[in-house]
Amino acid sequence: MSEQSPVRVAFIGVGGIASMHLANLLRMPEADVVALADIDLARIPDTLRLATARMSPPIEPPVIEAFDDAGRMLAAASPDCVFITLPPFAHGEAEYQCIEAGVPMLVQKPVGLDMPTVRGIERAIAARGLITAVGYQTRYSEAADTARELLADRTVGMAIGTYLGGMPRTLWWRIQEQSGGQVVEQATHVVDLQRYLVGEIESVHAAAATRLMTDAPSLNINDVSAATFQFENGAVGTLLNTCGLNDVPGESWDHGVTIVARDLSMWVWHEGGRIAQPGEVRELTNSTDCKYLLDEALVRAVQSGDASNIRSTYADAVRTLRVTLAIEESARTGAPVRPADLG
Repeated sequence: MSEQSPVRVAFIGVGGIASMHLANLLRMPEADVVALADIDLARIPDTLRLATARMSPPIEPPVIEAFDDAGRMLAAASPDCVFITLPPFAHGEAEYQCIEAGVPMLVQKPVGLDMPTVRGIERAIAARGLITAVGYQTRYSEAADTARELLADRTVGMAIGTYLGGMPRTLWWRIQEQSGGQVVEQATHVVDLQRYLVGEIESVHAAAATRLMTDAPSLNINDVSAATFQFENGAVGTLLNTCGLNDVPGESWDHGVTIVARDLSMWVWHEGGRIAQPGEVRELTNSTDCKYLLDEALVRAVQSGDASNIRSTYADAVRTLRVTLAIEESARTGAPVRPADLG
């Protein structure tokens, strides 16, 4: 497409997370949001209002064509790319519809809940040569850039990951069959950052339990989990997560990755980071919202045909999913699991 023309963007799934992407795209000069599809049409105006309220300054919600069927939307709107912002259990059909239409896509994490489904989609994307991105925004942070620069010539000893927070109000999130559990749905951001900064994970060993949120209706996920990792390069790592800290004031290190190298400790998250080494303690800040940079990377890739600035493709995100599924499997069986053995 012409680099002078705005990229025509559509959405499949217009729940809460879509409001963040919409707020970014509605203020992005290169983007034109042309269609929104959701099985619940009544949700679309609410999400638009939420999106425009997030903007600075807020604007009146624009009129955007709405559909209750993704296939009809793709045929009628002819978007240049699609943001698939669906809950984990709903992935699959929408991706194949976009692949059949030859439309690039940004897929909200996690990309699915099982390896056969996502591997099939991955192969279909590769066969069509489509541009893809996945919503791992911390890769686009300046803190992550600084970390990769500092670690380029250092040996990493350990990567400590944490995701310590409360339980979302969304009902599907607390149901294992629909969300995959906290590791798969939330702490996936931490696992992805560990992979991005340190490398591929060779094996995991995890323990988990439901101990804190036993009074939550319909809950059947673990609410505490602890995992240890062995990276392929020899580094070790951990992931600690809970959803039992509701309305509790947090600390910065509640979420993110702390890298330990010789005489260096470095905490990294999408909100910023911190470097500590002999004679220096430095706070890291991001001058631009990394969520905006994520969305911009896909839009510019579609506009130019150059996907080199996309930092998490669908194929890469499949490997992050595989690690989180391995953690869940290890917690269930009590035995170490090699992610590569899951397919």
